[in-house]
Amino acid sequence: MIHKDTNLEVYLTRHAESVANQSPHIVAGRSSESPLSEKGQQQARRLGKVLKQDAPFDAVFTSPLLRSSETCKIACEEAGVIIEAEVAKEIEEFTQGDWEGAERKDLYSGDRLTYIEAKGYLLTPPNGESQRMVERRVSNWFEDKILYNESYIGSPKKVLVFTHGLVIKCFLHYVMHFDDRFIHRVRLDNASVTKLRFTSRGWFIDYINRS
Repeated sequence: MIHKDTNLEVYLTRHAESVANQSPHIVAGRSSESPLSEKGQQQARRLGKVLKQDAPFDAVFTSPLLRSSETCKIACEEAGVIIEAEVAKEIEEFTQGDWEGAERKDLYSGDRLTYIEAKGYLLTPPNGESQRMVERRVSNWFEDKILYNESYIGSPKKVLVFTHGLVIKCFLHYVMHFDDRFIHRVRLDNASVTKLRFTSRGWFIDYINRS
């Protein structure tokens, strides 16, 4: 049950450009150790200036993947955020399993593309996970760690989350209940911020993909 005094502001931040992002023709998937590119480091510093306008934050979380943790470190230093970020494995990028490293033109073509489109967010790549699986692990974490956290009751709280594009899109699907075919059609740029609010009246979307 949601407490009547619940008042959360949630800033979902996509990581800045990584080295893997520089090869969009390759299926990157999780790419755990892909660092920020030089451009990504600049984006993270600009992101920090943007976040500084909304600081201070009551809690900061980051995916353990390198591109997210590096974005978090640079942006928080720039924004003057002094609280330590908590690492949350539940918000790491989804894995495309055996498809990672393949060229998109070879993977998304012919009968396989028809099959992928038919399965939608229930599609599970070999040894990977579906968008539905991502949505459940992220929303379960959010409910347990933030939404029903008794320490967040009684006064407004601001929560800053550094994570990944598909993670944010799947969470938006959980919040907004739009057709799952639109998950991949939501534009989220590197180092962009999506702000949500949650009160006793439910969810509110303030903005998506602001940078």
